[in-house]
Amino acid sequence: MQLTREQFDRVKAYVMREARPLDRQLFRYYFEGGDSDKVARELAAFQNEDGGFGHSLEPDFRLIASSSLATTVGMQYARAIGLPSEHPIVKGAIGYFLNKYDEKKKKWQIVPKEVNNVPHAPWWHFDEGNDFPGEHDSWANPGAEIVAYLYEHRSLVPATFLAEVTENAMQAARTAPLEMEIHDFYCFARLLDVIPDPYRTELFDKLSSSVRVITALGPSEWDDYGAKPLQIAPSPHSPFAPLLEKQIAENLDYEIKQLGEEGYWKPNWSWFGHYEDVWKQAEIEWRGYLTVHMLKVLQNYGRLETLQD
Repeated sequence: MQLTREQFDRVKAYVMREARPLDRQLFRYYFEGGDSDKVARELAAFQNEDGGFGHSLEPDFRLIASSSLATTVGMQYARAIGLPSEHPIVKGAIGYFLNKYDEKKKKWQIVPKEVNNVPHAPWWHFDEGNDFPGEHDSWANPGAEIVAYLYEHRSLVPATFLAEVTENAMQAARTAPLEMEIHDFYCFARLLDVIPDPYRTELFDKLSSSVRVITALGPSEWDDYGAKPLQIAPSPHSPFAPLLEKQIAENLDYEIKQLGEEGYWKPNWSWFGHYEDVWKQAEIEWRGYLTVHMLKVLQNYGRLETLQD
């Protein structure tokens, strides 16, 4: 099954009409030979003077101030367009990560307590007692992903610090259950992309075992919030793609069928009645983000009819 030319055109029209300028420029970069500098300029609008990212870059909390989580999202965009270590966006973000590491707790705080002062999804509510939002106090999220960016731009990172946080990340992976929390898995997977051996082999073995436990394998599960095959392996070059070959093919067909008539993929979550007026805006931002992301996944697997000729 292919996404047809007509469907692609409908998606493009939606993205250009409704998505954030950042995601519009990313669309142009992916599918129209667009300029990475234009993506970077839009991305820079979300970066603060401290080098971290805020300004609702992660749409589920409307915080202007920087957070470790939003800064990892910023670095996902930076990685997507191949920004080098010397780029000001990257230098600022890496500096932010270095400055925000809690030496006493040996971790990064995922979001600051100020998140409670702005509209946010209920799972991001900061619990003073646990010093962490939501129910899942994790080193991996965002620690493992941050370590990935420190490795990717290690010329900016003191070697002794990189060695310390690498060992922390690996210890978190060793002690994580096979039924790993899905966001922890995604963070470890981003680290797997860049970490060298012997760590890479050890991490791959752990994550490969986890894949078989956490992946939602059928359409009846894909409607719910969980780890779909394409989220585990968004490209055929993913190290986990061979483990899910049959399920990936079915998931690609499923996602093409899920495309809405207006030309977007929508989030399969909501804020459950919290800040309903703000959620409407956050949902629109998520639609643009998810739509560009899904188009890229379909392109990765050769499922865009419009780009095959």
